Amino acid sequence: MNTTGLNIIKTLGCLTAVTFFTVYNTYDDYNYNYDTVLAFLTFISTIATPLFFVVNGYMDAGSCSEDTTSEWQMRKIRGILTLFIFWFSLYYLWEPYQKGYLIQPWFIFSLVIIYTFHTLVDWLAQRTRVLACVIAVLLIFSFAYDLLALYYPAHQALSVPAQFRIWTWILYYLTGQLLFDPAVSRLYGRPRVATFAAVAIPFVYIFTWLYEKHFFFSLFRLERNSFILTGSQVYLLVVLIIIAANGVKADAVKRPVGEMVGALGKTMTGVYILHYTFFNILIQWIPIHSLTAKLFVILLTFLLSVVSSTLLLKNNLTKKLITF
Repeated sequence: MNTTGLNIIKTLGCLTAVTFFTVYNTYDDYNYNYDTVLAFLTFISTIATPLFFVVNGYMDAGSCSEDTTSEWQMRKIRGILTLFIFWFSLYYLWEPYQKGYLIQPWFIFSLVIIYTFHTLVDWLAQRTRVLACVIAVLLIFSFAYDLLALYYPAHQALSVPAQFRIWTWILYYLTGQLLFDPAVSRLYGRPRVATFAAVAIPFVYIFTWLYEKHFFFSLFRLERNSFILTGSQVYLLVVLIIIAANGVKADAVKRPVGEMVGALGKTMTGVYILHYTFFNILIQWIPIHSLTAKLFVILLTFLLSVVSSTLLLKNNLTKKLITF
């Protein structure tokens, strides 16, 4: 994947994390559940969690060398645990801080599992066909499990909470590893493939929307946004978006825009951690009685999260609190 495409995907991850995970969280009486615009924002943000794991899988594939795998694994796990312990402690000690999306036990647990068994991931990454087969099996299993869990909720074997279905997040992480493979990269790097992906995205979005409305909407009403975390139903959509973004070349983007996207991309992990806090502070200061006010608060949340993450990244000590 080219640098421009990767930065676009990381920026998209920042945006979707903020839009989805703040859309329905307010302390007012405005009914958002039936607002078309917010429903649309929620739906297009379904890619937030999958994108995070795909991006990390892709970046890890380029940063982990065979002779330092054990040391690299331990550094990653220490970084993740440092993030979790610091921000989780802050959550209990300082009331204004709200647990960011990344500082959720299931999210941290998924990452620790992935890095604990990363030796196996490296082994798979060296065998492209085997990796592709494993991804196919995981995709079929994840999709089947998510669907069956809706139809048979009382069945104990199908009662694993959506966010703790670790195999789904492993699926996306391994997809990132596969996308890094040179042979696969050359395949989806062809201009025609990128054009096809870009054209297909609206149609796949519509199909996914209809699928979710038919199979998941009842769950959405009962448990608010939990259906988003099933993840498998947006797999094709995520892959197409990544391929289309990869088709954007550096010379096709104006320099200021490219620099801005590159800067935004670096803040991805920080935005996933900080946006809850800024959002909850803002909604106490800004009364929300309309859709315009809501969208304004979401925009401010995004800007404050990005600026704060950028500042934290400038210091080697604070950088460890928003990266791993």
